[in-house]
Amino acid sequence: MTAQKMAVLRALQEAGPTHPTAETVYALAKRHLPSIALGTVYRNLSKMSESGEIVKIPVPDGPDRFDAEISDHMHILCVCCGKIYDIDEKNVRVEISGVPEGAELLHFDIMAKCKCPDCKSKN
Repeated sequence: MTAQKMAVLRALQEAGPTHPTAETVYALAKRHLPSIALGTVYRNLSKMSESGEIVKIPVPDGPDRFDAEISDHMHILCVCCGKIYDIDEKNVRVEISGVPEGAELLHFDIMAKCKCPDCKSKN
């Protein structure tokens, strides 16, 4: 494993369940590897998400976020502050129709939206 990839993984682990952006991962990675470049962070995040080592969370109208937790779970986005929360898939009930006959549904992603408790209490 390259030093750059190790710095990116360490940054994701340090970020914990905050679902950081690439910019945040870059800032955290620089603490451990000051010479790391932003482009290197983007490339490593892309490769790691493609290989299944991390999860890339596309965010409508915002930068992608990343998650080191790769177990099956979904996400809910606060539309006010942008915070992303994990949702355990055991707590989600979804009926999917329209899958072509004979096809095997492997996975699906849902991005739910909410107003988090902090934002709700401010209004």
